[in-house]
Amino acid sequence: MHTPLTVPPSGKQYHISFADYRAVVVEIGAGIRALERNERSVLESYDEAAICDGAHGANLVPWPNRVFGGGYRFMGQDYRLPLTEPEAGNAIHGLIRWLPFWATHLTQTSVALESVLHPTPWYPFLLRVRFGYELSSNGLVVTTEVLNQGTQACPVAIGHHPYLSPGNDQTIDSALFSTSANQVRPRPERSEAADTHLEQPEVVGDRVLDTTFAFPAAARNRRGWARLTGTDHHTVELWTDQNYRYLQIFSGDTLPDRRRRKAMAVEPMTAPPNALQSGQDLLVLQPQETLETQWGVGLL
Repeated sequence: MHTPLTVPPSGKQYHISFADYRAVVVEIGAGIRALERNERSVLESYDEAAICDGAHGANLVPWPNRVFGGGYRFMGQDYRLPLTEPEAGNAIHGLIRWLPFWATHLTQTSVALESVLHPTPWYPFLLRVRFGYELSSNGLVVTTEVLNQGTQACPVAIGHHPYLSPGNDQTIDSALFSTSANQVRPRPERSEAADTHLEQPEVVGDRVLDTTFAFPAAARNRRGWARLTGTDHHTVELWTDQNYRYLQIFSGDTLPDRRRRKAMAVEPMTAPPNALQSGQDLLVLQPQETLETQWGVGLL
């Protein structure tokens, strides 16, 4: 009897490798399902048979993080996004996380995937989105291209949701964390301390973070970075090009117990939370204009 092939929830799996690095990129959302070096996790993974949880390795277009209340105004028109974080009444993490992508390039060390975000009543713009992944001795480099294929200008911001791993079967509590970005003053209803500088490594301890950090304006012509060092003395380093002005740092406290504080989400963002609504650092792409960005991650 013929047994049908099982299709993973994240679609086709694209395996790439270079020396002791291995990565898996998936069809759905063109996300990173796994990245490891010498069988040590660089990014926290999820199983092939699982639905992506906690936005692990997800790409966030045309906005990262949240749009508070789901409403925004652009070019004199009001729009209301689906509330994909219904318990908080927000729209979260863009519109492409569950969109199928197709491979346009595949080698042993690299893969590129593309898709089209078609107009909807809540985002009536036409985008072609491409993600290129390439492994080298320095780790994984991710190149993002967003093209406005429509006939009108459109608002765009880009983000990503990798979780830096402190090591297999570890938690972040004993890990050291540092970043070249500074904490942005929080929303008024939050009680977390503001203006935190973490350029020198500090033990994560019991810190609870779901916090926006910004790269200082004077340093924006240089690479931004964040590092997480596990008790195995290996350091995961994430870097960003100058297009990424922000990082969202998330300690994973609201994830299910098996995921809770197992990794530190370090989310590169070209604009801060609520950018569609506030307009802060939001890019307006003209017809046929492309935004290209790059970030990477490796194990030191």
